[in-house]
Amino acid sequence: MGLQSMLSIARSALFAHQRAMDVTSHNIANVNTPGYSRQRLLLSPATPLVEPLYTVGRGVDAVGLQRSRDSFYDATYRSDNGRLGLATGMRDYLGQIETSLNEPSDSGISSSLDGLFRSLSDLSGDPANHTNRELVVSAANRLVNQLHALDTQLGRIQQEALDHLNVQVKDVNVLTARIADLNNKIQSSGGAQHSVPDLQDQRDALVDELSSKMNVRVLDRGDGTIGLIAGDTILVDGAQHTDISVTTVGSGYGIVPAIGGAPIDPQSGSLKALTSVTQTQLPAAKAKIDQLASALVTEFNAAHTAGYTLGGSTNVAFFDPAGTTAGSIQLSAAIRTSSDNIAASANGAAGNGDVAGRLAALATTGVGSLGGRTLREHYVIMAAGIGLDVSNAEADISAEQALVDRADQARESVSGVNVDEEMISLITQQQAYQAAARLVSVADSMMQEMLGMFR
Repeated sequence: MGLQSMLSIARSALFAHQRAMDVTSHNIANVNTPGYSRQRLLLSPATPLVEPLYTVGRGVDAVGLQRSRDSFYDATYRSDNGRLGLATGMRDYLGQIETSLNEPSDSGISSSLDGLFRSLSDLSGDPANHTNRELVVSAANRLVNQLHALDTQLGRIQQEALDHLNVQVKDVNVLTARIADLNNKIQSSGGAQHSVPDLQDQRDALVDELSSKMNVRVLDRGDGTIGLIAGDTILVDGAQHTDISVTTVGSGYGIVPAIGGAPIDPQSGSLKALTSVTQTQLPAAKAKIDQLASALVTEFNAAHTAGYTLGGSTNVAFFDPAGTTAGSIQLSAAIRTSSDNIAASANGAAGNGDVAGRLAALATTGVGSLGGRTLREHYVIMAAGIGLDVSNAEADISAEQALVDRADQARESVSGVNVDEEMISLITQQQAYQAAARLVSVADSMMQEMLGMFR
């Protein structure tokens, strides 16, 4: 081996171990950087020189950087993170519905129903008493106003969910655009053969953030880039990305590719919570409230129109027949005009309160349109169901948060920087560098001796 070859080998060793120390220093510098993955310099023996009778080594080559990353742990974390986002979104919006229902309480709709039936019971005992009649009108007005307020609140929650959905969709579009841009930069740097770990970490952090909003499948393209698929839609493919937008789905909202196509099922994450709430939970709650209002109008009017007012009139509606929803229910014009128009009597006699008694008995009478439940049972069961859904969402949050934390710890065990390990690596690399420097010194001494022989 010639002195020139020795110096060349020493040079390759100095360069490689200097680069390795740079990488180790980079690890130590990023020990507390969120999302950073530990890096290692890959070393390989340089291609040897082949002679007829033997081969001569040419030192060491630094062939690339390697991230300590496990795709299985990444997939597990993102799956759990998506379910956590779903549970959190469901808790937040179902909680708003539960708050609007205000049950159980002394100021909710169930309490107002009880108040109306009590006032009717009192009226049946003294149907000519004007105070009792005014109390019935007051209790009925209170119930009507609460149904109106609840309908307005549910509409407000729906609009708020739509606004939030629009914001989330914009966030998704920003994330996919940034991921596509990083794909382009990574590919421009040489792709898989010349990896850029720091850019890959940035890209993975964006995918993690995206996973809290919707479920995405990650495809390794083999050229350093990744693809992202949501449902049957490719959101990212190399340097290209597809925007999504909000669309109407039934009585709620969903998401579709901005360029057109079938609705995308987010499957998990905050987008799934928002689409589910607007398409299912809110319409279902509103439908049940409307059922209650419709049953009130139908059952009350059926009994009331058969009775007689204080003036002897009959066929007078208690509620306006045209308003059969929570937002449109209203006392009839006759009842609003005067409480004397309450038809409490069954035979026209001022002291007869049989019809008022029948109306009061609706408190315990099953209604066919409500599945045989009483008016109060229908409402209370609906409120209890939403309360149970909120409780289940709270439990899901606790369970999913534990799974997310465990998955994050598993990822950290693979990709996290351990300062003690890095210091040991640094010492090893320093010793290798010093040995290479010593090799240069030896080669220099040998060269000086050779030159001295020719003086």
